[in-house]
Amino acid sequence: MERSIARLFEPVEAGGMTFRNRFLRSATWLAGCTEVSGEVTAPLLSRYAELAAGGVGGIISGYANVSPDGRAQVRQMNVDSDERIQDVRKLADTVQSRGARLIVQIAYGGAVSNPAAVRQGSIKGPSAMEKDPVFGNRVEELGESEIERIVRDFGAAARRVKEGEADGVQLHGAHGYLLMQFLSTVFNRRTDKWGGDFDSRSAILLAVQEEVRSCVGPDFPVWWKLSVSEERDGGYTAEEGARLAERLVSAGANGIEVSGGARYVGVERMNSRLGIRAGVDEGYFAAHAALVKSRVGARAAVALVGGLKSPRTAARFLEEGVADLFSLCRPLIAESDLVNRWAEGDLRPAECISCNACFKTVQEGMIYCPVMKQLHEGAWEPLPEC
Repeated sequence: MERSIARLFEPVEAGGMTFRNRFLRSATWLAGCTEVSGEVTAPLLSRYAELAAGGVGGIISGYANVSPDGRAQVRQMNVDSDERIQDVRKLADTVQSRGARLIVQIAYGGAVSNPAAVRQGSIKGPSAMEKDPVFGNRVEELGESEIERIVRDFGAAARRVKEGEADGVQLHGAHGYLLMQFLSTVFNRRTDKWGGDFDSRSAILLAVQEEVRSCVGPDFPVWWKLSVSEERDGGYTAEEGARLAERLVSAGANGIEVSGGARYVGVERMNSRLGIRAGVDEGYFAAHAALVKSRVGARAAVALVGGLKSPRTAARFLEEGVADLFSLCRPLIAESDLVNRWAEGDLRPAECISCNACFKTVQEGMIYCPVMKQLHEGAWEPLPEC
């Protein structure tokens, strides 16, 4: 194996912890929790066991909501009460016993919450909207006291993640959920301290960072997932997003997972893009990651997510100083043991064809790859370019 590729599979200290290699499973909602309480289920734990045994260095959990009124999706994990600490502990035991690290991602849905998931209160966001651009929800404006309460909820949720013995927590500031909504003028038209120019619209993220750090102490790893650029004409830019990442690191963040876009910006610019080809257009947020890395240097880990399919491309990005770690989502839905395959010398790109059919399977239960299922049943004809 080439030295540049072999480096990917060596232990690395990054973001306040040690990983057995540089590959992460990026946070992926699998719809595997119970409908009402958000309790983790045995099938979901089995999926996490497969992922950890499959060789990744770390697993970032599917997003867990921080507030009873903050659910974004059906069958989503909860960390909104101390009763759910036991769920974090179950995940941690499952993942850590198989050699991987566990980072629990926490989030608040806000204006783009699936109406089928909302079980308490009305749908709220930074500003009132007659129809949000994803589900068409009617959105009520959050009052200042509600914003302050949500900030505290992030801190309490992070404490529960720590008490559940996860290795770290990741705060979701990407893909159109509440914290990103404050960054976007699509959702944030406020004129108080939470609105205005980009720095003012960033205030809630910095407040969450401060609250979380105060709740978990100085040594517990705190990461962010950021849509560094909104990927929308007239939206906030990668330069602005990189500046925010630097401010979060200065405020105590240990890692930044770099993504971009959201569902509301359109198919061609959203975070999960279609038809990505290995060696051609994979790693489509690499320029954003390089910009963040140039800002934060060695003070924080930078992870790149977005269409990564091959170890050769990841190795090139590592050599070029684009990122320290490489996150995979859809490829690991298709092949949970992908990293082991690569580590054993089979360097063929991931089987995933970036079709997003996996996310449609939620109607049947827990998310899976229908293409690979058909393959194993002998009924799959690969696309010509695959």
